[in-house]
Amino acid sequence: IISNFSFGLVLFTILLQLLMLFDDLWGLKAITRLAIQSICTGGLIYFSGIYIESLGNLLGFGEITLGSWGIPFTIFCVVGIMNAFNMIDGINGLCSGCAMLALLLIGFYSGLIYDSMLVLIIGSMIGFLMFNLRLFGKKRGVFLGDSGSNLIGFWVAWSAIYASQNEPYDVEPITMLWFVAIPLLDCVALIFFRLKKGISLAAAGRDHIHHKLMKNFSPEGTLFIILVITLVTGLFGIYIENNSTPSISLLLFITYASIYFTIANYFDEDTKTITKKDV
Repeated sequence: IISNFSFGLVLFTILLQLLMLFDDLWGLKAITRLAIQSICTGGLIYFSGIYIESLGNLLGFGEITLGSWGIPFTIFCVVGIMNAFNMIDGINGLCSGCAMLALLLIGFYSGLIYDSMLVLIIGSMIGFLMFNLRLFGKKRGVFLGDSGSNLIGFWVAWSAIYASQNEPYDVEPITMLWFVAIPLLDCVALIFFRLKKGISLAAAGRDHIHHKLMKNFSPEGTLFIILVITLVTGLFGIYIENNSTPSISLLLFITYASIYFTIANYFDEDTKTITKKDV
């Protein structure tokens, strides 16, 4: 018997794809995209009853429960992750590769992969990657588009929420941040640096982590480096959960983020126009 969450995820996946297809075909305003993302997220919360109710013992003083504030917080988190994965979709295999690693880490560490349709999602991503990276010939490439990258972010966000908010899986919510660290921190860094420079968040620019790495590495080399960092970061998050407390994990993640922002600031460059449209 399919659960309400799984059925709802399929239902709102279809709705999200239909609505975001307009963005790929004609382009939508940023506010319209945010509205679509929020409506699909809120719809799944209403349909399934699943949202972020607890942050765990994040500060070391006991479990932090959000109550009714968990619903808007969940919408904020899901929309944020969707846009983070959309923003990092700058070279072939990057968005889907980061997402697949995140889903594998979430699925195997929590056990969610054994009793859900997560394995089907990961399998579809493997199939996509084989053609996105043109492993079967240069003429057989396929691409995500905004609809695809938003969908991937939607899947990752909800897999993390479902695994961290259901007792059978017993995973700390803070650990999920380690699994999506690179897309998330890239998004936060981009927002900070653009606000600092007075540049529109909707403007296109070569100020993502992959653009900075491609000044010294090939696209393939850049993809490999980011995926290795993503995997190592996720495994480190698992190690911290198994050997420490959520509050220590939070402190270490803040330290990790600070190091990331320092390095990103060092390699920051003036925004230049490119053809890729970022959210």
